[in-house]
Amino acid sequence: MTTRCSLLALTALLTSTPALALEGIRSESESLEGRFELGPRLTHLRLRNAADDTLDLGGLGLYLRYRISRRFGVEGTLDALVADELSSTAPGDVQRVTSPLTLSALFYLFPDSRLQVYLLGGVGTAAHRVEYQALGQQVEYETVLVQVGVGAQLRLEDIRFDFSLRSLGMRTDADSVKTTGVALPAGVSYQPRTPDDQLQGAMMTLGVNWGW
Repeated sequence: MTTRCSLLALTALLTSTPALALEGIRSESESLEGRFELGPRLTHLRLRNAADDTLDLGGLGLYLRYRISRRFGVEGTLDALVADELSSTAPGDVQRVTSPLTLSALFYLFPDSRLQVYLLGGVGTAAHRVEYQALGQQVEYETVLVQVGVGAQLRLEDIRFDFSLRSLGMRTDADSVKTTGVALPAGVSYQPRTPDDQLQGAMMTLGVNWGW
């Protein structure tokens, strides 16, 4: 009799454990719905123009996400990226500051996993400032952009570690171009450089965020 009771108890435990585990996973994923995530990130951006010239920029960013459902979310980001470069068309150093602002949709491939892989796509704008320091010249302009990418997020309770790779396409708004402070040294012949009409970019981000 004792053996039969033990076997029945073991059978009940084995059959109920998967159901309880599945219920726990469902409860965890359902709890993500309607939640916000906010955190800083490190960002690296490589820009390429039509002439195949490349420029690497790095800096910090901030991203805010909202989980609409198990599989869908939205993301807003703002980054500040800088680079020092040598210009072939002007003497001295050239400092570039680029600030992309984006809004994207997220699709989570494995919403019930602690390691959540997602796809993203969105639009935005970027403000650019180029300072030709030796010439005392500054060029400012804006670009509209689109981005697509893939990322992965590791969830540890309310802390999440995030990594993403994104491809960007930028087009310059010609009406936004402003050139100021042109002061050429004696004997220097130089014409302000027109910003590239189109730019391609590859962005890599590494961030940490908190959910609530």
